[in-house]
Amino acid sequence: MMIVFSRFLSPVLILSVFLLDRWSKVMVRKSLTLGESVPVLPFLGIHYVQNTGMAFGMGQNLNSLFVVVSAILLVFLFFLLHEWENSGKEWKLKAGLALVLGGAMGNLFDRILYGSVIDFMDIFAGPYHWPTFNLADSSICAGAVILTFSHWKSDAPS
Repeated sequence: MMIVFSRFLSPVLILSVFLLDRWSKVMVRKSLTLGESVPVLPFLGIHYVQNTGMAFGMGQNLNSLFVVVSAILLVFLFFLLHEWENSGKEWKLKAGLALVLGGAMGNLFDRILYGSVIDFMDIFAGPYHWPTFNLADSSICAGAVILTFSHWKSDAPS
C-alpha cells in the first residue's frame, strides 16, 4: 500500500501545487489591478505586484536569464526525483522535492507567460512588510525545509 501511495505522491503534489498556484494568480489578476491592495487580516493583505526579479526582488529585469536557469534546474530536479522514485528514497524527501518542483513550475510559467512572477501575499506588522510572495514561493520554501530536515534527520548518528 505504501509503495502505491509513494508512487502517486510526487505527481499529485506537483500538479496540485502548480494548479493551486495558477488558480490563485488568475483570481488575483481578475480581481485586482496591478498595485492594488486589499486587507484580509490585521497582519495579512492581498497586494498585486509583478516581480521581474527573484527572491526579495533581487535581480530585477533579468527575466530571460531566470527563465533559462529555472528551466535547466527543473530538468535536473525532475531527473533527481525520477532517480529517487526508483531508489526507494524516503517519501518525505520525495514530497519535499515535489513541493519545490510544483512551485518552481508555477513561477516559471509566469515568467514565460507574463515576463514576471505574480506575487500577492503581503504579511506585515504595522509599517513593516515582508516582501510580497505567492503560493509557489511558499511551496518552494516548505519543500526546502522538508528536504533539509529529512536529510538532517537521516544523517544523524543512530
